[in-house]
Order: sequence, then structure tokens, then C-alpha cells
Amino acid sequence: MTFTDQEYFDVIEKNETVKDAYEKIKQICIDLQKQTNCPEEDLENFLEFISRQWNK
Repeated sequence: MTFTDQEYFDVIEKNETVKDAYEKIKQICIDLQKQTNCPEEDLENFLEFISRQWNK
């Protein structure tokens, strides 16, 4: 099932655990991009790669 951006934002606002995870992941991505000067596309690809790994 796919969620809209608004549905994700609604969950983030209503659930402290999800909100905390979102903020941490967002900050980690910002820091990683600053430290490596990688293009945004590389960071997006990296996140997609990570998302495929936790079920293995």
C-alpha cells in the first residue's frame, strides 16, 4: 500500500515514535550530504538501497 505525502505527514505529526525517527533520519541525511558533498540523487539511491536491506 502506498501512502500520499500528506498521509505520511499526518502520521509523523500524530505519532512521536515515527516523528522522532523521521527527524533523526532527515538529520543524518543532511549531515551525510554535507560531509560527502554527494549529489541529492546519490543520497536518494543510498536510502533506497538501505530500504531493501532490512528484510535480508
